[in-house]
Amino acid sequence: MAAGPVRSLEQMVELVRSRRTPARVVIAACAEPNAVLAGLEASRQGLAEPVFVGDVLRMQALPELAGVDFSAFTCVHEPDVAAAVKVCLDMLEQGRADFLMKGGVKTDVLLRAVLGRKRGSDGLLSHIGVFPHPREERLVIVTDAGVNIAPSLTRKIDIINNAVAVAKKLGMQPPTVAVLSATEKVSYNDMTSSKDADILAKLCRMGIFGDAIVGGPFALDIAVSHEKALAKGVVHPAAGRADILCAPNIVTGNVLYKAVTSLMDLPMAGIVVGAVYPLVVPSRGDSDQSKFYALALAAYLAGV
Repeated sequence: MAAGPVRSLEQMVELVRSRRTPARVVIAACAEPNAVLAGLEASRQGLAEPVFVGDVLRMQALPELAGVDFSAFTCVHEPDVAAAVKVCLDMLEQGRADFLMKGGVKTDVLLRAVLGRKRGSDGLLSHIGVFPHPREERLVIVTDAGVNIAPSLTRKIDIINNAVAVAKKLGMQPPTVAVLSATEKVSYNDMTSSKDADILAKLCRMGIFGDAIVGGPFALDIAVSHEKALAKGVVHPAAGRADILCAPNIVTGNVLYKAVTSLMDLPMAGIVVGAVYPLVVPSRGDSDQSKFYALALAAYLAGV
């Protein structure tokens, strides 16, 4: 872990590179070119050593991988996807790998397999995205943009706790959480997101989230702009300085995630957390840079 907060994705990459022993990423159903290329790049960059599990013969025959020498890497030939996933989870539980990356297996199939293992997860799996603040030298986390569709209040507690655990490993002490809604006004009858945010803020004051500071409901501008928070009369440690943006549902989280990556063209390190090990579940729309940073984040978290 860094001595202070990790302030950029590049700093995180350098911290991973500085480790004596690289993490090992096992790629499930490896006959998928983008996953294999990401694993090879992670090795070339000194972030993680890939282990390829799946239809190895088909993988080696992919035109995108022509000329690649796989002799230096561990390859486990298992053409059946379900069996390949089982091999990967066995390796993780036995300490022969440190984190998992999705190859040619459906996301829901992979996550169900993780949840089905006794040592897979004790709680809720959720998606986090870590991106650089566009105006300040610090990182911001958005959750959940990819796993939980319409989380209940109880699930939102777990989603926040998952994000807080990551924030602390990135040196955010204490982490500040803005629970998002369309307005800072609480409406128990007309806007469920504002009701949930108000309850979550009250639970924070009761100590449910440890030393993390949770506030809301906050519109996005209040969460990220100190000036706009003051203009609207909102005074709270998370107002204008939120480390974590907690979306009310997957639609809001996904729109925010893709606004950052598509409209602002900022890199995003997106992974699934809540399991014993980090899970890299790249989207087809993620840039190569974002996939690289996702691997770096998983490697970083696997080593702290």
